[in-house]
Amino acid sequence: MNRPVPSLVSLTVALALSLQAYASESASSDQEVEKVSVLGQRLEYNTSATGLMLSVKDTPQSISIIDADLMRDFALQNVADIVGLVPGITVQAAETSRFFFTARGNAVTNFQYDGVPVFYSSFFSEAVSDSVLFERVEVVRGATGLLSGAGEPSAAINLIRKKAQYEQSGYLSLQAGRWNSLRIEGDFNTPLTQDGKLRARVAASKEKSDSYVNLAEEDNQQLYFTLAADVGDSTTVEVGLEHAKRRPKGSTWGALPLFYADGSSAADLDVSSTTAANWSKWDRDNKSGFVNLTHHFNNGWLVKGEYERRDDSMDGHLLYASGYPDKQTGLGMQASTMIYQSDRVLDSARLYASGPFNLFAREHRLIIGTNLTDQEVKSDSFYAADSLEIGNFLTWDGSVAKPNFSDTAIVGENNERQLGAYIATQLSLSDEFTAVLGNRFSRYEFENEVDVSKDYKQSGINTPYAGLIYAPTDAVSLYASYTEIFTPQNYSDKDNRKLEPIEGNSMELGIKSTWLDDRLLVNAAVFKGEKDNVAELDSTVTEPLPDGSFAYVGVKGTEHTGFEVELSGEINDVLTANLSYTQTKSEKAKGEAFATHVPKRLVRMNGRYEASEALHFAANINWQSDMFKDQVGPGNAYKSEQASYWLVNLMASYALSAQLNAQLNISNLFDKKYYSSIDFYNQGFFGTPRNIEVSLRYQF
Repeated sequence: MNRPVPSLVSLTVALALSLQAYASESASSDQEVEKVSVLGQRLEYNTSATGLMLSVKDTPQSISIIDADLMRDFALQNVADIVGLVPGITVQAAETSRFFFTARGNAVTNFQYDGVPVFYSSFFSEAVSDSVLFERVEVVRGATGLLSGAGEPSAAINLIRKKAQYEQSGYLSLQAGRWNSLRIEGDFNTPLTQDGKLRARVAASKEKSDSYVNLAEEDNQQLYFTLAADVGDSTTVEVGLEHAKRRPKGSTWGALPLFYADGSSAADLDVSSTTAANWSKWDRDNKSGFVNLTHHFNNGWLVKGEYERRDDSMDGHLLYASGYPDKQTGLGMQASTMIYQSDRVLDSARLYASGPFNLFAREHRLIIGTNLTDQEVKSDSFYAADSLEIGNFLTWDGSVAKPNFSDTAIVGENNERQLGAYIATQLSLSDEFTAVLGNRFSRYEFENEVDVSKDYKQSGINTPYAGLIYAPTDAVSLYASYTEIFTPQNYSDKDNRKLEPIEGNSMELGIKSTWLDDRLLVNAAVFKGEKDNVAELDSTVTEPLPDGSFAYVGVKGTEHTGFEVELSGEINDVLTANLSYTQTKSEKAKGEAFATHVPKRLVRMNGRYEASEALHFAANINWQSDMFKDQVGPGNAYKSEQASYWLVNLMASYALSAQLNAQLNISNLFDKKYYSSIDFYNQGFFGTPRNIEVSLRYQF
């Protein structure tokens, strides 16, 4: 297929060359570099929302950050752990190794690595990417279609990887916890030349553990290497390689029944219950590499080109249990077994130019760019040639012979591609008013090599963005923003036909205010999103489709409205806090409740107290309102529910010396039993019980 990449790239390259010709010969004293200053858990400047280098106050959307200190305080080991601390984001574990994210009533599918968009897949590894890779994680709530194109009005998760720095530093840590968990990780950065113009960084982790879920085990390792070189005074080249190897055992496919055969709740099942067999596994291998080049001009402009390639594979030997067991005999569950093997190759590239310009005696900012995301996924599904009997599910321990599988696979192969060009500007209209305007034109293609009826192509997709900020004082800014939504879907209906894309819009109004000499930021916002063709699990279908996925239906006229309030920063010299409350109401066209399987209200509270120079304490307290699902269970005649609950996580650390630190973490302090999710396959997956971990960290 002819791809229109060269023409778009040529436009941007032409712009870059024009800028270079325009650049002044005098040395710039203020090159546009990434200036990061943590305000509590926030960035002073960011590019995640529009690509423009904007201050938090001048960005017409809500922004949060989880930095390296928070990751260390709460022993966050993967992306799912990290995102669980973000205001307004719900993280739901659906299986032993699969997670789903929601914000503002919508699924979070916009993921970026260092600002470069990728196609998110719960099958592969974004949600369980190891935290040792990342310096911080930026989260912009609301729609971010200007940069990422297709996406939901939920949030964009930007994973900022560690970069090679000019000074030597590093650490080594050892962590042990419940369920025989043991983890070691390290990070070492060093200049390779005396002036630091060539520098390198390597980070790695290795962990093994059992689980609170019977049969489940983890065996993961992560390796990351990056190299940076300054080519002259104005150009920097960065390259990086990453390899993750995951060898879990006892992996589940689906979760637990929410009901018994008589319609009564099955919430009395033990949290250790599993539907896996003793031969179940879901191996994953992930390899990636990136290269980027940044050139600064003397007039404050920069041009940056980035390319990333991800090569992922998985091999799952899985058992899916459906049905409702008899409360006395445990009989009534059916089994479906499959070997699922899949490979993904994902290429992502971005090229843009950004900088200031003067107009009407005022300075403004402009960015123009293009990006491409291209993904190819191939899969082979082998179903069992033999039947498998579960028997008494109440005594199920996975001790069952592995069946013989068909030698003939159900083959899947699809290519997904998105190409876009965008332009955005920050216009300083006056001392009080600033406008942020932008537009993106995209082309989207989905090709199913096995079933051409699922092919979908659309060009000329227009995604406008408009924001207005009013700052009556240096400490206060009011803002409004609007953008439109276009989201192709990989879901299929019960006839195995691809659902139509989601279309809609997103609006946000808010106020941001700084206090205590800019150490404390308060943000309040109201939001509204309208969408058509939203995928909802088809409760009338209980068996998987030929490729192992489940059937969905498209819902017309959904609306998500709500508000959020967040306070973050330094309360005083020894206390740092982040407090937030989010409320969302989701409805269908006729006012019927929608997306009830996620909580309407969320509370997030993080605090760190420095009792002395050596002794620190931290607490993370989360609350969510109830969630439910109607028309489920036997005969679709019941309602599944999870009542509201609190989760409390605590940390204490003590510096044994200037370099050695000891830390204690207790998560789910009160050992709350709860369902993390109640929607995936209309089954329930229990959250993690109380866990206690101790660690030692040596800082170089």
